[in-house]
Amino acid sequence: MSKITEQNLNGSCIQIEILNEKIIKPSLSTPNHLNAYKLSFFDQIVPNFAVPLLYFYPPVPSEKSNLQSDEAVHTQLQNSLSEILIKFYPLAGRLSEDGTCIECQDQGVIYLEAKVNCQLTEFLDKAYKDTDLVKLFVPPIRIRLAELPNRPMMAIQATMFEHGGLALAVQMVRTLVDGFSGCALTDEWAKVSRMEKGNARNLQFRSDLAKVFPPKENVFEMIKKGRPRGYEMKIATRIFMFDEVAISKLKENVSKSLSYSSRVEVVTALIWRSLMRVVRLRHGHNRPSMLQFAINLRGRGDPKLVGEDQNFFGNFSIDIPIKCVPSHSNQDLELHEIVTLIRNAKNKILSSIANASSEEIFSIVIESLNQIREGYNDDEMDLYPTSSLCRFPLNESDFGWAEPIWVSRVNVPFQLFFLMDSKSGIEARVCLNEDDMIKLENDVDIVEFSSVLK
Repeated sequence: MSKITEQNLNGSCIQIEILNEKIIKPSLSTPNHLNAYKLSFFDQIVPNFAVPLLYFYPPVPSEKSNLQSDEAVHTQLQNSLSEILIKFYPLAGRLSEDGTCIECQDQGVIYLEAKVNCQLTEFLDKAYKDTDLVKLFVPPIRIRLAELPNRPMMAIQATMFEHGGLALAVQMVRTLVDGFSGCALTDEWAKVSRMEKGNARNLQFRSDLAKVFPPKENVFEMIKKGRPRGYEMKIATRIFMFDEVAISKLKENVSKSLSYSSRVEVVTALIWRSLMRVVRLRHGHNRPSMLQFAINLRGRGDPKLVGEDQNFFGNFSIDIPIKCVPSHSNQDLELHEIVTLIRNAKNKILSSIANASSEEIFSIVIESLNQIREGYNDDEMDLYPTSSLCRFPLNESDFGWAEPIWVSRVNVPFQLFFLMDSKSGIEARVCLNEDDMIKLENDVDIVEFSSVLK
């Protein structure tokens, strides 16, 4: 097959050609007793889209004699993918007609072999400045839930650069994976590919979350309507880099009032305060602001309810509302005050979940979601979804020749900010309406503590 995607950039044309499409199936058949993977309540309520992550790798070094051809690299990636699908078998299945489970008959995932007509360093120089370019490497395979069943749950595109280097795009349907599950798969895939663990058959994850949190009938009648801000705006995206020196300064600032603060807490607090300051410039006064803050629930549930081992596959997280109503119309909050606000909101939710029944947790999740939806619909409230993949081993995903130079995600058409570890600190990808982005880039804190890739 041959399918070509093109992007014009400053007079040059980046052209990606799909050379081959394969279906990769588990290397061992899924046992009959695992043929139906039941979806949980948490799977039921997540947004309907696919989640692509992109990993950019340097050329294979000469000492790796077994990987000196594109064919050899593809073969190693495909064989190790087939191996890990033994344990991540739901991703090789298809959604049932009634939408309640994944039928795990080893139908397989899509693997695309591709090439691009530029060098890796040339592309990265452009992509750091134009963050939309990475979407060129996302598989042109639609795997939205609305188009299932009979569609793959996962698609991979491995694109070779001229003179070496690889872009590996991993896309999974959101109904089946959250950040934890998706990162766990890529991490294990890389380990098996470099033969660190021999094979994936010792990897264990739990597939019985639906027994504790079964799907709810008429659940969407309980959830208020609403969606993030920005679909009607022109959205600009920038990547702000916070190096470890800057993060240490922020933590030192906060330590004057708090005994401890995490890297994610201080960077999240700083970005949120800067966004509130941008809004004040636009309106002439402070306004109520809300974060839609994602929390992984693994290890946070009552062992009597969910068991000691909470390594669940699928979705097991909650989005909580964190609301800030400034007491002064023209003053900033101190950074430690915002860190405390974030921490208290998070601890309040986790303490309520710690000893709760499944029905009580269901009510907590729905109430949190409805408060967020109210924020979406409140014209006097500024709301920003935010999440973090910091501390996930994304930058350690070595498939046998090197760790990635850069890990990226694609931009979204609404306002949010998203944190990931970088080689030197934390990378914050901020999507914001164009006028506000200009103000944010010139914000005093952003200028002092970060550098902008543009």
